[in-house]
Amino acid sequence: MSKMSKKIALPLGVVLAGSLVLTACGSSDNGNNGAAAPSSSSPASESPAASPSASESAAASPSAEANMPEKPAELTIWPDDNADKLDVIKGFADKYTEKTGIKINIRPVPMNDQPDTLSLDGPAGKGPDLFYQPGIGALVVKGLVQPLNATEDVLSSYTPEALAALSQDGTLYGLPAVTETYALFYNKKLVPQAPATIADLEKIMQEQTDAKKQKYGFLFEATNFYYAWSLMGGNGGYIFKDNDGKFDVNDIGLNKEGAVAGGKLIQSWVEKGYIPKDVNGDIVGGLFTAGQVGAVINGPWAVQDYMNQLGDDLAVAPLPTLDNGNHPTSFIGVKGWMLSKFSKSPEWAADFAAFLTNEENSLEYFKQTGETPPVKNVLNNPVLTDDPIVAGFSQQIQYGIPFPTVPELDHVWDPMANALKFIVDKQDVQASLDDAVKQVQDKMKMAGAN
Repeated sequence: MSKMSKKIALPLGVVLAGSLVLTACGSSDNGNNGAAAPSSSSPASESPAASPSASESAAASPSAEANMPEKPAELTIWPDDNADKLDVIKGFADKYTEKTGIKINIRPVPMNDQPDTLSLDGPAGKGPDLFYQPGIGALVVKGLVQPLNATEDVLSSYTPEALAALSQDGTLYGLPAVTETYALFYNKKLVPQAPATIADLEKIMQEQTDAKKQKYGFLFEATNFYYAWSLMGGNGGYIFKDNDGKFDVNDIGLNKEGAVAGGKLIQSWVEKGYIPKDVNGDIVGGLFTAGQVGAVINGPWAVQDYMNQLGDDLAVAPLPTLDNGNHPTSFIGVKGWMLSKFSKSPEWAADFAAFLTNEENSLEYFKQTGETPPVKNVLNNPVLTDDPIVAGFSQQIQYGIPFPTVPELDHVWDPMANALKFIVDKQDVQASLDDAVKQVQDKMKMAGAN
């Protein structure tokens, strides 16, 4: 997986629609994606069920609606259980009901619990028509999704990489709602200027850290592989070898030189007392918003809370460059509405997914939640491009990489979390990562991977 090396700050729409293409052709709340998928210029298949334009649902057009199957009385969706976002989704659902007469049942289910819950509820006839997931992952292998048909007009409204994240083996199973990576938040009262390099960051850590007073120059969840990966990948590490878009799951790079270098960097911060070994997300966020920490790593989901507490003192910048001159390779994730295998109205469910993620609703979703939709016209909207907080993420996304598009990624998270716990506990980095790779291999064998 190669990483981007651009050093110019592009408008967010250009970054997401352009630099994501390069990162996908090169070289997961966290998540993971599925196998390779077609670009928006090669749709899974065309269907009269999809929208007549990128910003309208099929149901908004009487002629298109005439080609649809009979309307169901209702559709059921499983969004994540975030109260603020639920209010926004409910507003979209009400608009769709007004247009089509189809009632939308909204049943919140925690995103990470949805696959297991659907495995039980789906066959029993209690599952949703649409559910919300961070990429395709193992959903196809588990038999939880069915292909989603859409016209070229609908598909061309999204970035190609966002569609790829919800596809496997060239088949699309959902429509994307949000794309995201993480970046460096900093408190301008404590850190007037964003650190450009790791050396700059370490100077801040050295000068501002006083663990006895719970004051730190920098904090992040060191044992969370989702964040720690950026330091490993930036040092030349890889998860599964990427051979021109085909991932070799038998070639695991998590215990090779680059990953080891990233692990040693994290361990050095613990040994120097710059970060505590047991820091978690609650501690990171709590101390940062209390003005006790100069800078942290987090994603756009934290913007609203941080803004509420820090106001104009909050700023966002790309992660500082490593000693080798490379940028840390943050993960790029895509969350979207997946078409359930158990939906009895797949055409109308797909229509509602297109409605939820059309240009008008995607822009409104960004305004209400701060989460960035991978809809091209929205990405180029001044509401996004003129926002300095969003611009910080847009710079970092130039250097990010998509999750490996193979279901075997599911087997990586727990072993790497364990390895990182050993690393911050000052155990041998190489041995810890060797053990993690062995665990990944064992998990893959148990799951029947080739």
